[in-house]
Amino acid sequence: MHSRLYTLLQFIHLYRCLLYVRPLMSAHAAVCQACHREVQGEIFHLGFSDMDALYCSKCPKVLLLKDWRLPQRRGILPPTEREFQYYSRQWLPYYAKVEALFRPCACGGHYGYMNPPRCPLCNGLLRGDCYEDKPILKQRDGYVFVCAGSVNDSEQLLQPEV
Repeated sequence: MHSRLYTLLQFIHLYRCLLYVRPLMSAHAAVCQACHREVQGEIFHLGFSDMDALYCSKCPKVLLLKDWRLPQRRGILPPTEREFQYYSRQWLPYYAKVEALFRPCACGGHYGYMNPPRCPLCNGLLRGDCYEDKPILKQRDGYVFVCAGSVNDSEQLLQPEV
């Protein structure tokens, strides 16, 4: 009896954990800094969903990097503490290597970590140049705003994994 109860409690705990760990998207509205119109979309919390986001350089699409182990499997390692630079700029070469894994967007733009989000109404910078070429600002952002569709990392890989 005790072992059944313990197993049941473990199952309930696991179920509750899975409920909170799933990537959740919620409706969100933002005002574009370029055209000052309201934009409807959905927002992901990147930390809770173990994802990262690479915005397109020319259109509002976003590539969702759902497989956070992909860079390491491709031999791309993050910078070490010894490589510290102000504003976390030591991450820029790492980001460039990860970006090179993906095909360009259908519009001809490239997906990049430091690309700011674009407005689907005017194609201007939705939040201005919010990252200012400072990776620390991107890393602290913590959210991705999807308003014109997203693509998965596995769909955009130049060389699909076997």
